[in-house]
Formats: sequence, structure tokens, C-alpha cells
Amino acid sequence: TVLAAPLAAKLMRQVRGGEQLTPRELEVLRLVARGLSNGEIASELFIGEATVKTHLLHVFDKLGVSDRTAAVTTAMQRGILTA
Repeated sequence: TVLAAPLAAKLMRQVRGGEQLTPRELEVLRLVARGLSNGEIASELFIGEATVKTHLLHVFDKLGVSDRTAAVTTAMQRGILTA
């Protein structure tokens, strides 16, 4: 079976347990876990809201999830975030 390159890469990341989050992605995810909005995270980290969204999209991709709640839950289950 032939898979498109992006799909094959995503599948391989999931099989291998995903890629490691960068320090900034982890920082953004921690703030999401605290309940901050994208705008609040942007203010806290002195970055643009679009940059927060980009970091979150990378987190979602690396964790194999599609939303903020699933990202936090998955990260906690995998020991990436602690309570």
C-alpha cells in the first residue's frame, strides 16, 4: 500500500510514540493545562497569538490529537505533564 508522505510520517511518529515536544511547545501546553486562552498564553510568553496557534498545531500533531483537551489529557497519560 502506498501512503502520501505526510500521512506516512504521521503514522510512523505514532508507531514510534511520537516526537518529543520542544521546550516552547511544552511551555504552551502547560499554560493550556492551566486553562489559559491563546491570547492569554501569547501575553504571558510575549509572542503573537498566531505563534501560539502554530505551537499548538505542532503539539496536536506530535501527540496525535485534534484539540486542546485531548492534548492535555494525552500528555498527562504519557507523563509529559504532571498534575
